[in-house]
Amino acid sequence: MAQQLLARIASPTDVRALPEADLPQLCEELREDIISICGKVGGHLGASLGAVELIVALHRVFHSPTDAILFDVGHQTYAHKLLTGRRERMHTLRQAGGVAPFLDPRESPHDALLAGHSCTAVSAALGLLEGRRMLGHRGHVVAVLGDGGLTGGLTFEGLNNAGGSHLPLVVVLNDNQMSISANVGAIPSLLRTRGARDFFQGLGFTYLGPVDGHDLGALVHALREARASSRPVVVHALTLKGKGFPPAEADAQTRGHAMGPYEWRDGKLVRSRGGHRTYSEALAWALEEAMARDSSVVAVTPAMLEGSALNALKARFPDRVHDVGIAEQHAVTFCAGLAAAGARPVCCIYSTFLQRAYDQIIHDVCLPGLPVVFAVDRAGLVGADGATHQGTYDVASLRPLPGLALWAPVVGEDFAPMLATALQSSRPSVLRFPRGTLPALPPEVRVEEAPVRGARWLVRAERPELTLVTLGPLGLAALEAARNEPGWSVLDARGLSPLDEAALLEAASHGPVVVAEEGTVRGGLGSAVLELYAERGVHARVRVLGMPDTFMPHGDARVQRAELGLDAAGLRRAGLSLLERSEP
Repeated sequence: MAQQLLARIASPTDVRALPEADLPQLCEELREDIISICGKVGGHLGASLGAVELIVALHRVFHSPTDAILFDVGHQTYAHKLLTGRRERMHTLRQAGGVAPFLDPRESPHDALLAGHSCTAVSAALGLLEGRRMLGHRGHVVAVLGDGGLTGGLTFEGLNNAGGSHLPLVVVLNDNQMSISANVGAIPSLLRTRGARDFFQGLGFTYLGPVDGHDLGALVHALREARASSRPVVVHALTLKGKGFPPAEADAQTRGHAMGPYEWRDGKLVRSRGGHRTYSEALAWALEEAMARDSSVVAVTPAMLEGSALNALKARFPDRVHDVGIAEQHAVTFCAGLAAAGARPVCCIYSTFLQRAYDQIIHDVCLPGLPVVFAVDRAGLVGADGATHQGTYDVASLRPLPGLALWAPVVGEDFAPMLATALQSSRPSVLRFPRGTLPALPPEVRVEEAPVRGARWLVRAERPELTLVTLGPLGLAALEAARNEPGWSVLDARGLSPLDEAALLEAASHGPVVVAEEGTVRGGLGSAVLELYAERGVHARVRVLGMPDTFMPHGDARVQRAELGLDAAGLRRAGLSLLERSEP
């Protein structure tokens, strides 16, 4: 179909100017663009396809940016981006310097608030509405909430406050019965019954619906009624994730939630796949072995069965793999309860999402010293998902917690002994690992049996001049950097808490030390090394490499590592620079 309408849309004003009869064609053109864009660069296809009519109706009824439209997460917003002046740049989506993967007010005034994590829309919208009222500003405020967000406690806190506020907040519930995969818990079932009305009315909202979320006429009518309301109102729209793209509609697990680039070939969808095992899969394999050996081992994840490669475990151990929904705080405290009962829970969670449960880690796990294992995925740079999803702060935030052991595998073969060590421990533990495919096992990396103790010398020079100290897979870059430097040693710190003080003091006695980590340099491994040397009165030349004091944007993680000096070439430059400064 020729893009006759979408090419003429520069802002939501143009959407409101279209004849009513043109809106279905506009939706078709939006879907064509979304499918084409995701085919080239990947992205959150399914949710965006399912929200096309909803977004067109929102921009038909409300006047963004005077009326603020806040989206939960941003997975569903590609049509919103296309209608708000970003169509010409959408081919740069999720790429360095290109259109943001989620929502960002710095990119467009139509993005009312940053949205990368779930469950924030209602609370933020209520605050925005109250702030506007207090300061005498015009405009309505709409919170577009996915039903997956109803598994998170923050959403309920916001709904409770909003319902009692009597302010005219409009909440649009985009109900497709899915978060990443199918929703869990009691609320999804309730939403498809007459109890949904009672639920929201009991919280103080006027309830409108359920409305067919792909019926433009019904949506526009309901949204106009909501816009005219003087009190809190919920518009409940039933949608289909992946709508209009048969491969996504047929995908019962995720309906095309987050897809890489793909193409049509011989009438079939062909997705680009590397075919290599990932760090997530290596953890899942080690966990499966542990669960087969010990019936007390339990896996818990907050809506990350697919991302954490736990589907096979769920099939094999359906009663011992728990998806608790988008509820990170609950996931951590649920694990605390499991551990208190004598089970051995492993909480499989992304680094960026673990941030949301920091108090639960401290209060419910570390303070009582419960043996919960945190398998922290997506630690370090994550690439296209950008600033809201970078695994930047886990080391710095977890390192100060008393009694919490923190380990980081270099290769896939490290997972089994590290997980076994953590499961044998009587205290909480963390296994930190990145997004990405597994490297081959280099000859320098010796894999030891459990229990794992202390740092590991990957290279120990006979006549040492300099030591590269790393955490996790950066050890492989250090090996490459040191390969043609006979006086260079490489020390895999392996564990950060406890720190192998003897090995690090030995490193300082040999000459300058370069510490490299894929996390913030403030409070991370480098800080720990410098603190140790200060406490022991060791005068050593130390260079710390890591993520800078800024929020890292979206881009190619390999390119970003090179730019930060976290590849072999960067480590080698840092080492040579230190040696030059050390010469008399």
